[in-house]
Amino acid sequence: MKSRVIATIAVVLLFALSGSICGCSRGSKDFADMMRKVPVESTCFAYWDIYQLGTDTDLVGIYTKFRESPQAQQLMDTGVLLSVLEHSARAYGLDGSATVLEGDLNLKDIERRLEENGYTETVYRGMGIWTSQDGNERDSLALQEDTILMGSSEDLRSCLDTIALQQVYSLYDDQNIRWLVDRLPQGLMVNICKADLASVEAYNDLIALGKSYKKEGQDRLKLTAVYMFQDSYAAREAQTQIEGHLKTDKLANIRLEVEDSFVRVTALIYITDFVQTLAF
Repeated sequence: MKSRVIATIAVVLLFALSGSICGCSRGSKDFADMMRKVPVESTCFAYWDIYQLGTDTDLVGIYTKFRESPQAQQLMDTGVLLSVLEHSARAYGLDGSATVLEGDLNLKDIERRLEENGYTETVYRGMGIWTSQDGNERDSLALQEDTILMGSSEDLRSCLDTIALQQVYSLYDDQNIRWLVDRLPQGLMVNICKADLASVEAYNDLIALGKSYKKEGQDRLKLTAVYMFQDSYAAREAQTQIEGHLKTDKLANIRLEVEDSFVRVTALIYITDFVQTLAF
């Protein structure tokens, strides 16, 4: 009996250690759930925890960036209360972008308000796409259960295709992106991008990178960043460049570690410094 108990404890410890070694973060994540609603062709993805940002007075500077955005202004103009919103995600691609907003939404009431404001509806895959009275399709909205999608009619149709196909072609189904998601913690804000030579952070053989921000004390945010490379050689070679770039972004307490083809970084930044570089 005693040997059986010892064996069981050993197995449990083995799994616990393997989880910490791989750096994986298990469990459901809000930002990962929202990635299932945007197309796999998206090159960048930005998640904001709107509810937490809007209810924490220390984070008001960040929330103000959302409140001043064209998307928030359009919702307010049509009578949608910002206080009912919980999560936001923006997906960017070569040809456009789309915003996904989730919350405690009364879709019938929103449809009524859109009609009153002169929006016209076209049905696509059983869901309505609403276009403003000036015919500007770049400011269209699509409504789904507890979700508002905003963008051009073409970009919204791509999102609706992704949702209707049950995530077969979502950004979350890209294996490289999935590996990043596994290693990133849930945060107030999460940014994930595929490698782009024109990006501010362009390193040799970089595949993708992700950054997650959590509140650390009253006046700072903790950054956890993960960089994915072709192999461990490229990851080791890029460390100095990554650290140098992060220092120019007013980050402090920077710590880097390499694990196979991944570079994992943690650092701190004052909220006031972070806000100065921020746009929704």
